[in-house]
Amino acid sequence: MPRWILRLLCLYAATLPWVAVASEFDSIVPAAAPRTNVLAGRTEAFRAYCTTGEGAAAFAKLKGDLDAKYLKMPFPVEPVTYGDPTPSQRTSDMADKWRAVQDICGVISAVAEASALSWIVTGEEKYLAKAKEILLASSQWSFAPDWKSGQVIGATDIYYNDEAHFRLWRKLPLVYDQIRDQFTPAEKKIILDHFRERGRRSVAWIEHEGNISKITRNSIKADLSSHPVRFMPMTGLTALALWDDLPEAREWWAYAYRFYRDQFSPWGGDDGGWGEGNAYWRGTFEHAAFQDALLAIGDPAAYTTPFWKNSPLFAIYNVQPYLHTTFGDTSNAGRFNLEPVIADYMEHVARVQQNGYFRAYAELCTDKRTRPIDKGLEELSRTYPTAAEFLVRNFIASARPLPPARPLSELPPHRHFTDVGWVSLHSALGRPEDDIHVTFKSSPYGSFSHSHADQNSFILNAYGEGLAINSAYREFHNSPHHAQWTRQTISKNALLIDGAGQKAQSKAATGLIRRYSVGERFVWTMGDATKAYQTMQPKGKVKLVTRDLVFIDQRYVVLRDRVTLATPGKLSWLLHAEHNLAWDGATNRAFIRGEKAALTAQIVAPGVGWRDTVTDQFPVPVDPKYATGEVTGAYLTGKWHNQQHLTLESKDAAESYTVWTVLWPERNGTTPAALQAGWQLGAFVISRPDGRTDTLTLTHDSINLR
Repeated sequence: MPRWILRLLCLYAATLPWVAVASEFDSIVPAAAPRTNVLAGRTEAFRAYCTTGEGAAAFAKLKGDLDAKYLKMPFPVEPVTYGDPTPSQRTSDMADKWRAVQDICGVISAVAEASALSWIVTGEEKYLAKAKEILLASSQWSFAPDWKSGQVIGATDIYYNDEAHFRLWRKLPLVYDQIRDQFTPAEKKIILDHFRERGRRSVAWIEHEGNISKITRNSIKADLSSHPVRFMPMTGLTALALWDDLPEAREWWAYAYRFYRDQFSPWGGDDGGWGEGNAYWRGTFEHAAFQDALLAIGDPAAYTTPFWKNSPLFAIYNVQPYLHTTFGDTSNAGRFNLEPVIADYMEHVARVQQNGYFRAYAELCTDKRTRPIDKGLEELSRTYPTAAEFLVRNFIASARPLPPARPLSELPPHRHFTDVGWVSLHSALGRPEDDIHVTFKSSPYGSFSHSHADQNSFILNAYGEGLAINSAYREFHNSPHHAQWTRQTISKNALLIDGAGQKAQSKAATGLIRRYSVGERFVWTMGDATKAYQTMQPKGKVKLVTRDLVFIDQRYVVLRDRVTLATPGKLSWLLHAEHNLAWDGATNRAFIRGEKAALTAQIVAPGVGWRDTVTDQFPVPVDPKYATGEVTGAYLTGKWHNQQHLTLESKDAAESYTVWTVLWPERNGTTPAALQAGWQLGAFVISRPDGRTDTLTLTHDSINLR
């Protein structure tokens, strides 16, 4: 991008309203540096924490890895460009090069961070020398690469590779904050000239790409973007780190502080939801770093909003310890679980908020990967936050005791996240091997950002594994498979109308949870996805698309799909599984057989004949490098494989449909359950495999179960 455009962007950013009121937030900032990581006056306490206190083992691992692997590491050659950086133009090979630049930045910034902390604790000059070397050398790197002319330096510019910039900017100013007094005036000038330009470009890009000053809490009305929002914590932290050195830093501070006080989070609200899904909910770890900085400097506002108090519940209710699918983009071969990094974070917020439920959830973690606090300098290339960051974070909160765990069974078994349109239902919250877990979504966030076109879809996990899944691999962002399958309605447990679903990557493809009622024997929720389906149909054709979901006795699910069209159309009902999905047209029954559990689905749609298709092929295959394991990493604990997909398409077109489905999960099932359902005297009657019979009457605004 030409420099004159960037200067205009910087000028634009510098005239925003928050600059004029920067002094409103100055009183919060400590009088003396360092103001980040190990604050002024806290050095001796940090040394004790890292040598004889709770942080001793983690620090010993960190310093040991630094000594063994990185202290003599030569500083790398500045990365070069790899072609058009636009995500839509990124090929599989370009994605590898794009990540490689990030990896270089992740390594050097983490080594600089570990070196500075090791110097603070030990006082050994070799660690200080390493941190200084990295700061001075990286300050020689370039901006605004002319990538059209070939492979040129400047590939860490935020306008070229924002993830590479992110890995530098979120750490290096904080390293400088710890060791600033060890530089000569000439060295400081080199570093601060570079920081000034990188910081200006960072804030200008964030505002330009993310429209940050227009963002409002729990809303995507502004033209926001995922990465700029994620980059806001480092904007505030670098402002604290450079408070005495750059006048711009005080403007950055006001920009970030006001964002967190008045606007955060655009992806969720008071219920603690995250519109982009559970995998991107992990981005709260980054935002929590800003809260930790506030905690360290004594700001009473740290972690006090309803969002921060409820955000951990979004994991508790939606993420199991075992691998399973979830709504939205996930990078772990389409699966997610209670990872060690989540467990670490939950222990931290348990301590900060004195919440025993958060600790109990952390203790459910069965993932055998190393806890991040114990990793030292392992897997630096892709890892953030790093072990050093967790060390500092835990030190900040160490004055607060870890509360005793409280049983998750004390919490309500069901929760409606009204802010993002998710409903999570459990039969045994906190006991994963006994739990039937249903997640239902009809969201005002549409299919925007890292969300998919999945309004009114559901996911069903039971007894330790996923059964009715979200078929959602993502090898790299915007890969052909990701764009043409994962984001699309056809990969969900949802409906199609004349073969079309909901528009992907659309703010207009919204849903709405219109009902959430809890009775003595049931939870009844209803999603309205009419607007979402209208995005892919001729104007006026779609009149109504709703799905009722009734969770009965915390044992099984009944769905009712209603579709009304202005002109006749064909309806498709979709179901997806990891393996072993079969359809029996004689009984209108689908069966999914897992390793630990099974799911029988009985379809009842009087007057509708179905054409059925079961396939284990994707219409757009997974990139071979990923499917074969050529591309791998510690984060990839899931496996790439062909999944199974059932499509029931109505043989004839009609203007209205009502389709009932009974979903019966059970342990260790090898054959379809003895399930029968149908209409008797105007009521829906379910003959259950356990010998009981339920009669369900469901109208638009009432339910009767007997």
